[in-house]
Amino acid sequence: MQVNFEQVVLSGTAEDGGLFVPLELPLFEPQEIANWSTLPYDELAYRVMSPFVGEAIPEADFKRLLKEAGSHFSHRSLAPLHQVDRNEWVLELFHGPTRSSKDFAAQLQARLVQYFLRKRQRRGVVLGATNGDTGLAAIEAFKHCDETVVVVLYPQAGVPRDQLQHLQAVAHPRVHKVAVNGSFDDCQTLVSRLLRQWPCAQREVISFNSSNWVGVLAQLVFYFHAVLQLGGGQRPIGFSVPAASFAEVYAGYIAQKMGLPITQMIVATNQNDALHQLFLKNHYSRLRANKTLSPAMDLSIFSNLERFLWELYEHDDQAVSALMGTFESSGEMTLSNACWLQARMIIDSYAVSDEQTLEEITSLYRDTGYVIDPHTATGVLAARLYRRSLVAPMVTLGEISPAKSTALLGELGIIVPTQHRPLEEPGPEQLHRIEHDDLDTLHQLLGAL
Repeated sequence: MQVNFEQVVLSGTAEDGGLFVPLELPLFEPQEIANWSTLPYDELAYRVMSPFVGEAIPEADFKRLLKEAGSHFSHRSLAPLHQVDRNEWVLELFHGPTRSSKDFAAQLQARLVQYFLRKRQRRGVVLGATNGDTGLAAIEAFKHCDETVVVVLYPQAGVPRDQLQHLQAVAHPRVHKVAVNGSFDDCQTLVSRLLRQWPCAQREVISFNSSNWVGVLAQLVFYFHAVLQLGGGQRPIGFSVPAASFAEVYAGYIAQKMGLPITQMIVATNQNDALHQLFLKNHYSRLRANKTLSPAMDLSIFSNLERFLWELYEHDDQAVSALMGTFESSGEMTLSNACWLQARMIIDSYAVSDEQTLEEITSLYRDTGYVIDPHTATGVLAARLYRRSLVAPMVTLGEISPAKSTALLGELGIIVPTQHRPLEEPGPEQLHRIEHDDLDTLHQLLGAL
């Protein structure tokens, strides 16, 4: 079923329980992309996103919303590049209000949601799962949106201390936190079930996770921005992506289809290597998450894999539905050999251990004075080990500020300014605790909002 951009923004999933995907991708000519080299970030975002938005928002309104979405970032370029080695770079995506890449999608989504809810004169529930950064970014962005209530599910024992302190300190009448006795994957499963069985017809339900198409749109711009900065849109470039979310991988994959000269993508994982096993051995499985030094990557269920499969299988709905059905029932998935080889033409992967992560942080700091967090370290190491070309620049997505890992870095003798945001002022507590499969309690909570 075809829907417009407004309905996509104000949704969790499609009516059949799947994710929204574009019927076709815009294709930009090389010279057109090159002409964007001098544009500020918000203007570039408009050029990249507008074909997906169509006539759903007038041009002036959309440009205003994009400019407002970047207004709380601490760096004037929003996403600066930092060179870490010969032809190797980190794209710093952590200069937003909560110091993670999730701010790009959250700040834009909050403004789009508010714009469309006001147009409809409706209210919404913004719902999602987090193991730290995604939920904090959503809360920060939506707490000023009077038309929405935010419901955040998080694993009771799976959120890093700093992020957990900030989550627990949030005491806002329109923010409800649900501590789940289970893993992040359990939280994701509960959210998926809620989106498919939404009990509150009087409110729109809107996912704040990257299953919402706005998250992919925001991340598309990362790639255009980096390619234009390093090669004016003409020079082939590779990317290394720490796999905290598959949305970044999918966004890079379709950015190449849209005309960017991306020659390689490296998917960097930690010990939780479900994605690495997919690209290495063509076997994807639901695994028990292990705790590591890069906790945002401690998961094995990636919603945007469904969108990626839709592209690989050339928009074959039935084939993708069959694959997702198999994974839902068995927890395992194998791609057709042709599709797996198609993915491997551009995508490589590597699983980085905690020991390698610490060594990469230490050696990079020793050799350059530059500080990275554990998530970025997995990407930087994978980029150096598995880049296919020494000529093409290799860019690692730096998704989380090192200021969020001050305790770990301090143990390594690396002192980083904390840049802590002040904790929220005490207020009415909105914290709930449930078991990993307790959908009934969640229905009761949502029904009372």
